[in-house]
Amino acid sequence: MYALSKPAFAVTDVLAMCIGAISTSDDLVNRLNAVKNTIEANEPLYDTHATNSLLNLIVRRTDLGSVTKAELIALYEDHLSATRGAARAVYDAIKNAAPNKLCPLCSIGSVAHVDHHLPKSRYPDLSVLPLNLVPACHFCNDTKKARFPTTAGEQTFHPYYDAHLLTQRWITATLDYGAPLVVVFSVTAPTSWPLTDQQRVARHFTTCGLGISFGTNANANLVSLKRRLQRLHDPGGAAAVKAYLEEERDSHDDKPNSWQHVFFQALAADDWFVNGGFAQIADPQL
Repeated sequence: MYALSKPAFAVTDVLAMCIGAISTSDDLVNRLNAVKNTIEANEPLYDTHATNSLLNLIVRRTDLGSVTKAELIALYEDHLSATRGAARAVYDAIKNAAPNKLCPLCSIGSVAHVDHHLPKSRYPDLSVLPLNLVPACHFCNDTKKARFPTTAGEQTFHPYYDAHLLTQRWITATLDYGAPLVVVFSVTAPTSWPLTDQQRVARHFTTCGLGISFGTNANANLVSLKRRLQRLHDPGGAAAVKAYLEEERDSHDDKPNSWQHVFFQALAADDWFVNGGFAQIADPQL
C-alpha cells in the first residue's frame, strides 16, 4: 500500500461535464440540475468524514430526489469511464496518478481500473466524486467488489487519507515448515494503535486478499532465493545468509508493509531457515 495525493478535480466540474453531454431535450438534465447541489455537497462531507476515518457514516442511497440509482451510476459509466465519455480525461488522470502504474491498495498489481472506494451500487450519488475514485489493479478491484463499511473498523485503507496507517509495520509473515515450505502472511497491528485502526488494517488485508497476493509473490521467489542462499552458505555459513536476507529486508524498509520487507524480515529472523533450512525449499517440477 502507499498514499496518493487527492485528485485535483472538483465534483462540480466533473458533474458539469457529465450533464453537458446529455441532450438538453432529455428530462434527465432538469432532474439532475434539481439535485446538483446535493451531489456537490457530498464533496466537503466526504472529505471531512474520510479525514476523520468516519466514512461509515456516509448515508447509503437508492436514489436522489427524482433521479434513480441507475441514472446516477450511468453518469459514471456513460460519461466518465466510457472511452469517449465527456469526462474521460478525469478518469484517465486518476488512473494514471499511480506511480509506475502500481496499485496503491496492494503495491503488487498493475493499475487496470478506477475503483469506487465506497461502491457506486450502494452510494450512487458518489459515482462521479473524484475523492471516491481510486486507481486499482484487477485483483484488488475484483476482490473488494461492493463491500462497504458499516462500522468505523470496517473501513479499508484509503490512499488519499490514510498515510498514517503506513508508518508502522502491521503485516507479518511466518514460515510453514510443511511440504512444501511456504511463507504465510497475516496481520499483527501495533497494540499501541487505537482499536479502530487495528480493525481497519485487518479489514483491508482480508477485503483486498493481501494474504493471497503477498503469499503468491513471496513463494514464487523461494526457488531462486534457495540457489542464491546456497551459494552464500557454502563459503560463509549462516552469518552470510542472514546478512544477505537483512540487506534485502532493509532495501525495502521505506515500505514496511510491502511483501518484500515482511518476507525477508521473516526469513532473516528464523534461525532454522538461516542455518540451512532453506535447503528444504522445494525445487520446481519439470
